[in-house]
Amino acid sequence: MSARSWRWWCVIVAVGGAGCLNIATLAAQDDLPRSLDSRVKIELFAENPQIATPTGIDVDSQGRVFALESNTHFPPADYPGPKSDRLLVFPTSPAGGKAETVVLFADGFRHAMSVLVAPPWLRTQAGLAADAPATAAAVYVATRRSIWRLHDDTGDGVADRREELVKLETRGDYPHNGLAGFALDGTDWLYFGFGENLGESYSIVGSDGTRLSGGGEGGNIYRCRLDGVQLQKISTGFWNPHANCVDALGRVFSVDNDPDSRPPCRLLHVVPGSDFGYRFRNGRKGLHPFTAWDGELPGTLPMVAGTGEAPSGVLANEGLGLPDDFQGDLFATSWGDHRIDRFVLKPRGASYQSLAVPLIVGGTNFRPVGLAQAPDGSLYCTDWVLQDYNIHQRGRIWRITGITPPREPAVDLHSVGAASAEMLERWLAHPRLALRRTAARHLARSAAGRNTLQTVLQANDSAPRARHEALWALLATSDAGPLPEATAAGLLRGGQGLERVVLEHLGTAAMPAPAHTPKGVVQGLINDRLATDTRPKWDPAALVPALARAKLEDPNWPAQLASIDDPFVFSELIGLLARELPVDRLAEFLNADASRRSPPLRLAALLAARRVAPRDETLAGLGLADRDPRVRQSAVQWVAEEKLSGLRGAVEQVFQSKDVTSGLFVASLAALAMLDGQNPAEIDRLPASQYVIPLATDAQRPASVRVQALRLVAPNDTALTPAFFDSLWATADKSLQLEALRSWQGGKTREIADRLLQLPQDPQVDRGLRLESIVVLSELAAREEAGGPARALLARLMSDDDPLISIEALRAVRAVTQPDDVLKTAVTDLTARVSRTGTEPSDALREQAAQLALLADLWKLPTAPSLKPLLEPRPTTKEEWVYALGRGRGGDPEAGRRAFFHPAGAGCLKCHTIQGRGGRVGPDLSRAADTMNRMQMVLSLLEPSAEIAPQFVAWTMELRDGRQHTGMIVHENEGKTVLGDAEGKTVTLPTAEIVERIPQKTSVMPARLYDRMTLQEVRDVLAYLVKGSR
Repeated sequence: MSARSWRWWCVIVAVGGAGCLNIATLAAQDDLPRSLDSRVKIELFAENPQIATPTGIDVDSQGRVFALESNTHFPPADYPGPKSDRLLVFPTSPAGGKAETVVLFADGFRHAMSVLVAPPWLRTQAGLAADAPATAAAVYVATRRSIWRLHDDTGDGVADRREELVKLETRGDYPHNGLAGFALDGTDWLYFGFGENLGESYSIVGSDGTRLSGGGEGGNIYRCRLDGVQLQKISTGFWNPHANCVDALGRVFSVDNDPDSRPPCRLLHVVPGSDFGYRFRNGRKGLHPFTAWDGELPGTLPMVAGTGEAPSGVLANEGLGLPDDFQGDLFATSWGDHRIDRFVLKPRGASYQSLAVPLIVGGTNFRPVGLAQAPDGSLYCTDWVLQDYNIHQRGRIWRITGITPPREPAVDLHSVGAASAEMLERWLAHPRLALRRTAARHLARSAAGRNTLQTVLQANDSAPRARHEALWALLATSDAGPLPEATAAGLLRGGQGLERVVLEHLGTAAMPAPAHTPKGVVQGLINDRLATDTRPKWDPAALVPALARAKLEDPNWPAQLASIDDPFVFSELIGLLARELPVDRLAEFLNADASRRSPPLRLAALLAARRVAPRDETLAGLGLADRDPRVRQSAVQWVAEEKLSGLRGAVEQVFQSKDVTSGLFVASLAALAMLDGQNPAEIDRLPASQYVIPLATDAQRPASVRVQALRLVAPNDTALTPAFFDSLWATADKSLQLEALRSWQGGKTREIADRLLQLPQDPQVDRGLRLESIVVLSELAAREEAGGPARALLARLMSDDDPLISIEALRAVRAVTQPDDVLKTAVTDLTARVSRTGTEPSDALREQAAQLALLADLWKLPTAPSLKPLLEPRPTTKEEWVYALGRGRGGDPEAGRRAFFHPAGAGCLKCHTIQGRGGRVGPDLSRAADTMNRMQMVLSLLEPSAEIAPQFVAWTMELRDGRQHTGMIVHENEGKTVLGDAEGKTVTLPTAEIVERIPQKTSVMPARLYDRMTLQEVRDVLAYLVKGSR
């Protein structure tokens, strides 16, 4: 449950008696949760007064449901319930049905969030006696400030003792942004998350005294051993990693609980050392240019998928209780969107991508939190029920199962030790993870069993899950001794499928040899990623742990790795350089002689240098002097965040640069604000007059800087006066003159109407400026009455001897929805003139004909038959479009820019930004050429819904009053949700009034957008994206 969602207004329901609200009353208020898959059902397992406001949940090997009841999360002053959080146990029946009894296992907790019952194979490691009864339990509970281990030694269902394993020392006291989110991996590491703590300083202390401190960096993920020792920080850059899981192949996933103003919430693939970009100290909204949400900044990692609002539980399905095709999929709850989503993972480089597919959906009073899997494969989830952050004595637990019962009963894990060796080996491939792991650990206890595990491990025809369990059992069992080097070497040969796991454990006590990744393995993995015409030999994800444990044994590796377009690989390249190279070597990558090295390599070296010597102004200064804008941008961020005030002047020099990009410009503004003592959290409130307007009006600045400043000035800013326009025009600098026209477009066009009526017809004005002025003139034409001066001028320009002027005028009059007689006459005359050509028609003539045909279609007029011989055949299928755009005439980037930003064009500017101009609804296309090739751009235009990035998924929001709105989430903060539609228009909804959110598989970008353009305009826009966006 996210810190933002929790700010909703509270509805305190006064009830009498036991304070329970039965399911019938809830049903009258709202729809109960239901499955969208006909093979799956959801049924009520428990409800208040059995449990109230539940949070974390787990199910032990006996099928008992352990659930935390919150009684301390903002209790009302007159709250009649218990004074502390409680851990309750619900026995289950093989026949299913509702819980009949509930046992208080333990109480006395404050702000309890997560619970984990130690599985049978870890009972002794978790502190239980070897001869403890099967019903005995070791249970881990995470509260905001502590991780507790509780023991029921006698098996009576009540905790006999407890010990604090990990403690959080901080002034922060918000209930659910502290410690939470347990997960166990195959070698018995216990993972947990820690939220942003509202930026307060903190120390997390393990049971052996290990102390990890910080503050303001955002949320982190840690791990420790089952007794709280060997505490380690694994990952950073979260808002609040409230729930985590480890899947059957050992991959760690987390759901980040709040996006604040950077929706959506995130499903993340966590690897050691990863950074997901969020920085609380830069402002909780996440809008600062030094904060990333989807890998926008170098060294940070992207999300796997966007999730529903306030994801609070995540689980990797491994069992028999759900349809077979769900095996291995991830499930996540969404407290704010009243649903449970399914995620099918698809490889993407060294990581994965997915899309939230709703499985269970409910109404307003379905607020799923925790998620756990039972021995029979069914899922259990806790339900907070009401939207109130204050506790309210409502609560439920639901059970999710397949319609068809499991094909076999769940094996009692406490009886596994009595099974034959043959049965244990068979169970290594069982769909139920707990049974696989228990069988593997029993085999690992004897020499004969370990031989069996070795055989399974090295057999290529063994089931992948069986091989993973065999490997983990051998690594986790001390009696097995270190894994033989020959075995490790064999598993590192390409095609074995276990390379990633083996590489993750190189150099550990369980696998001391080889101590680091062999050179041949690194080179093989690199070659695999560089090859484009062969099937990969290795798992692409294996390159990440390979680099994490590699020595820099080949001087060619940095350049090769820098050429791989994969943020996970790039992150490890930074680590490799920082680990292996001293400062002077890193400086060699950055000095003036380094220009022969690629920008990505110089960028990696700069980020590595910051890790090694964060206070070294010389190294940072080398980055500021680099010719590549992205390198300089990272150097600017370094200077600001490390407060290297001695380099303030060097940062200011960015504003004397002739090749400044919008990213570098904005980063430099933010850096100066930081160095000047401005609160980075207030970056979105800095007035333009403080930094931007002075730069835009300073005639001594390079034109490129003034251009960037102009792009940040709002169209209605009072600084945009006719006199300012005239001063920019008087510079005679074409780039400034163009930007002046673009700055007045959309806001203060009428104030410079007299200039706009003169520029297009002045032969002394540069042709490109004349063309751009016609684009702006179209806004005047659209607003004025019939026969107005702008329309009359466009009518004359249609017949201009310069075909480009004529074409631009034709495009401009598309803005006029009700043409007057003057425009109709001009179109008729031009049609006759174009049709009379007696020679082979030129490309320009054909485009005039195409513009006339498109204009006739928009004005609901018949296309003149005389034009048809001049028209290029219009593609009708995707294949024909691909063919047409790949042959024939090339595109003109400048014409493409005019078409892209044209108010009467296809509408690209309404949603997309390029170099600081345009809408903020869709993806920023400033670096489109760096992220997509031309064919990908073509396919995105032809099929916008074929592949949608997580943060640009469209959502249908249903409000409490029944109204629905569909669009992309542009902003969500302070109780407001802002949606953007295909026209770039936004609507603001009260977040508290949204009762259901449904992700759409259709992009907000309209289908057949190309129908609003001529074929040549499509070519031109593509040329602009390929070349002009750079």
